[in-house]
Amino acid sequence: MATTMLQAPSRASTSSSSSFVPVSRQNTMSSHDGTRSMRQSKRYSVTALYLSMSAKEKDLEIEDDLAKAQKILRELKSKISSQSKKNFVLEKDVRYLDSRIALLIQNRMALEEREEVASHLEDASDIQEGAFPNDEKTQKYGNLLFLLQSEPRHIAHLCRLVSMAEIDSLLQTVMFTIYGNQYESREEHLLLTMFQSVLTFQFDNTPEYSSLLRANTPVSRMMTTYTRRGPGQSYLKVVLQERINHVVQMKDLDLEINPLKVYEKMVKDYETVHGELPANMPRSVTAEEAAQNRSVQIVIEPRLNALMDIGNLFLDTIIAGLEEVPYGIRWICKQIRSLSRRKYPDAQDQTICTLIGGFFFLRFINPAIVTPRSYMLIEDLPGDNPRRTLTYIAKMLQNLANKPSYAKEPYMVKLQPFIHMNKDRINKFMLDLCEVQDFYESLEMDNYVALSKRDLDLSITLNEIYGMHTLLEKHNNELSRVDSGHLAVLLHELGPAPAQLPRKENRAVTLPLFSKWESQLDDLTAALDITQDEIFFMEAKSTFVVIIRSLPPNTSVTRRPLRLDRIAEAAATTKNDSVMVKKGIRSLELLHQLQDMGVIDKDDGYATLRDEIEQELVHLGSMREKVLEETGKLNEVFSTIRDHNQYLVSQLETYKSYLHNVRSQAEGKSRKQQKHQVLGPYKFTHAQLEREGVIQKSNVPENRRANIFFNFTSPLPGTFVISLHYKGRNRGLLELDLKLDDLLEMQKDNQEDLDLEYVQFNVTKVLNLLNRRFARKKGW
Repeated sequence: MATTMLQAPSRASTSSSSSFVPVSRQNTMSSHDGTRSMRQSKRYSVTALYLSMSAKEKDLEIEDDLAKAQKILRELKSKISSQSKKNFVLEKDVRYLDSRIALLIQNRMALEEREEVASHLEDASDIQEGAFPNDEKTQKYGNLLFLLQSEPRHIAHLCRLVSMAEIDSLLQTVMFTIYGNQYESREEHLLLTMFQSVLTFQFDNTPEYSSLLRANTPVSRMMTTYTRRGPGQSYLKVVLQERINHVVQMKDLDLEINPLKVYEKMVKDYETVHGELPANMPRSVTAEEAAQNRSVQIVIEPRLNALMDIGNLFLDTIIAGLEEVPYGIRWICKQIRSLSRRKYPDAQDQTICTLIGGFFFLRFINPAIVTPRSYMLIEDLPGDNPRRTLTYIAKMLQNLANKPSYAKEPYMVKLQPFIHMNKDRINKFMLDLCEVQDFYESLEMDNYVALSKRDLDLSITLNEIYGMHTLLEKHNNELSRVDSGHLAVLLHELGPAPAQLPRKENRAVTLPLFSKWESQLDDLTAALDITQDEIFFMEAKSTFVVIIRSLPPNTSVTRRPLRLDRIAEAAATTKNDSVMVKKGIRSLELLHQLQDMGVIDKDDGYATLRDEIEQELVHLGSMREKVLEETGKLNEVFSTIRDHNQYLVSQLETYKSYLHNVRSQAEGKSRKQQKHQVLGPYKFTHAQLEREGVIQKSNVPENRRANIFFNFTSPLPGTFVISLHYKGRNRGLLELDLKLDDLLEMQKDNQEDLDLEYVQFNVTKVLNLLNRRFARKKGW
């Protein structure tokens, strides 16, 4: 197989299909300890190969608690990978529509543009399953996608060639489809190999040190997108969510330190209380004059200390969470360090740490702190004060991780003590991030395993296939100039790329992946430098572990020290279980074969084999708690991702209805000509709206809330009337006339409060409620 391999420390990986693979090899690459011997490492590799090759014929399912927990964890990881892709697609649509809806609201969009935006969403429901329309093309595209997946340098080269307008669709296919199984070692390692190629090019072709990894390019967008995958989201939730929510809850804590803003607020507050301003308090001053004002300095001084205290708490949390950082993110940090040392051999660690910080903090940590709602870490937008505090914390961390720059905001220099106090430990943390093992040998084994299984496939949409083909075709000349080999042959055979299908015709297909140039894997034992006795040894070990896990616990036959011959005989004579009998007979045969080869000795109770089996069983005994702990964490992540998905779907539905309404009005029909059905009223109690989060603040006394209810009516598309009523009274206490345009503009401007005098509504939750109750086929 034509996969570029790099030599690195040995660390073999076992296949996820193995039922007894150690957890350090099944989980996301978070524990690359490399503590096992070379001999054991090689044997684990052979175990992976043996088990994977027999996966289709696997005739014994283990049903102990560990196996059940592992199965649940595997299914959960698959769901997170799938849901992450759906959210990425929805977020892309929402980003597109956010900008276009703003133009609609401000009446700056031509009729044909409105039609284009509306058509962008037509039939944008979940994509249906289907089959590839052409058998011959199925094989050719299977060859192409296998090549792209197994030889990451092609995608790495393409990522450097595409424009910012093309990068989102490419990232969708690469991050969430070609390497979409976010918790499977082979795909993750191949994706990281692709990153290595991209980063190497970036370092080799960026002349200015200060520009490395900082410009907004397709490569930087790719690195940011990588951090948004399941493992990155899990880290943010586990490590940062509680700390961020603590700040968000301090709604009244004003830590503004910009002297000009502090002065302006002082002027506003004085006018509110006293009316006219005194002579020594001019309404307008320069930033420099505000900074010199003694009253402003007195206000700012304690705020600086408070900000540094909060910054230290964030930093403590981040440093303590080192082991929670996903392996892939740590490995990228390691490549940045390695490439920096190669390009700048005289650079000190402190200089290198600024580049690592440029990725870890600028692309990963700080965006989540500044916009926690976008990262699903909080439910609602933070208030003005918490939002400003979080922005300051992010700036402080960025200045700490990079060389501080106060040119635009000289007042930030007052926080310099935070930098001096923490510079050494942040540098140590960033260097510690890089201390992870490499994976090159395990990737080589995973690729052999993948070839041997013969059942590689990819769930991908037709438009993703055609979109990738289009990009490759567009940049074929440049791609071929560097590598005129297999990729050029496959593109020539495929011919012109098909056009994108309408959304309603797009289908998700399962594409078999295989290499056009390797129909079989010859002499695996020679390729892996292993012997027949090693294969027999690991087959025996895996067989005995499977048998012991399948036997009832605490029986005489499973007592320690293990008597392997008795275990084999017990399995071979099992009643009413032909599978166990077959395993028992095979284990007896293996004991005899290994005895004849001189690998084990019956006189010492087959000690060499027995000891490794017992070590594996001890390891498995401690695995279940780790699996359950990881499952608990990932369940929270999955729940958050699903909630975010529902929010995105609701947002798109809101946009759809609004666009339908705009189109209807653009057709020139007056309201008198249109026959609109009045929808509603829909009745909601105070308690219902409070429970759903629509009411976020209420001035209604507790003892009267049970008698309060609200009627929601839609007399015309895009128009709503909310009236507040008290039981027993004929007329409502108040009535509010709302326009959908106004609500959307409030949301766009991050105005979350809708004031109804007696209660405050949450704008987003109101939109969601209106969407559920009043969505019409042709608009609201």
